[in-house]
Amino acid sequence: MFVNSYVKNLIPYKVVTHKAWEGKNDILKLDWNEATIPPSPKVFEAINRFLNEGSLNWYPDLDNSELLNKLATYVGLGVKNIQHFASSDSIQEYIVRTFVTCGDEVTIIMPTYDNFRVIVEGSGAVINSYYLEKDFSFNKEHFTEHLNLYKPKVVYICNPNNPTGTSYDSDVIEFFVKKFPNILFLVDEAYYEFSGRTSKDLVVNNDNIIITRTFSKAFALAGLRIGYVITSEKNIKIFSKLRNPKSVSSLAQVAVIGALDDVAYTIDYVNTVELAKKQFISDIKSLNSNKIKILFGDGNFVLCELCESVKYRLIKYLEENNVYIRDYSHLRGMEKHIRITIGTQIQMKKVFSVISLFISEIKNEKQDAHGFNLI
Repeated sequence: MFVNSYVKNLIPYKVVTHKAWEGKNDILKLDWNEATIPPSPKVFEAINRFLNEGSLNWYPDLDNSELLNKLATYVGLGVKNIQHFASSDSIQEYIVRTFVTCGDEVTIIMPTYDNFRVIVEGSGAVINSYYLEKDFSFNKEHFTEHLNLYKPKVVYICNPNNPTGTSYDSDVIEFFVKKFPNILFLVDEAYYEFSGRTSKDLVVNNDNIIITRTFSKAFALAGLRIGYVITSEKNIKIFSKLRNPKSVSSLAQVAVIGALDDVAYTIDYVNTVELAKKQFISDIKSLNSNKIKILFGDGNFVLCELCESVKYRLIKYLEENNVYIRDYSHLRGMEKHIRITIGTQIQMKKVFSVISLFISEIKNEKQDAHGFNLI
């Protein structure tokens, strides 16, 4: 009886299977778009140095100027436009707490990363979903009509979009930011390093755009939970009223400093992923199979479409071979889809070999009413 009425009936964010944490060796965890390699050696050096010389008994640095200056240099904007948080998820929670009140209308372009939906619904706000076209393309005119009709307070855009792997051109986002100055646009750039697409320059002269980024993907720091926001100086000051300055751990802070001291390491990894992705897509196409089709992949992942009867068997087959991928049956319009995180070329060769073997095993099976030829 003590539960917030909005939380009581909330459909939670669907997490990945816990099997990957259950102690198996030689796991390929390709279900949550984490990096598939360790972070830069400079991260470990920075952490070890802090463990030997720092003070774990103290709260974290409340205003880490070294970290903020390195972040500003990396982003290419001033320190006044940047602040770090305990993950981009945390930033989005603060955005809702800061700018959204019960009954406000929020538009989320779907299907997309589902955690923001949970935060919004838990606050008592109303979501007016805008769905991409059936092929996951974006219709600028239809979306303009949607915004004119609903006049939401906040719009959530994931760019590149997770899980579809599609992207929005920067000029499209700029168009909406300038056309609708009374709408706050939250642009989730979690996969910025893999796409190179960013709207960060818009924050200098526009208060109605907030960009969130993370160190969980390209920088391989998912386990330390740290991200950052890029927005106007005015919004940074507003955030500061609610933001808990102790929330980003000391180890996370020093790890990011180490990572930013070795951006070349991250760039090399991003290039490795891009090469592996191209090869993996080519390999899947070479199967010439109607059982699996790669659709998009403008991030460190690819979206695949399969008929449902094949999809569940493939997921099980991959798990039996210690490969974990993401099933999207829980999202509307994605009942036939899976998402596969892209790792190194060696890792993806293993994934392809397992998929290839599976396809060859089912190749001669008879089709049926629930069958395999739905793609």
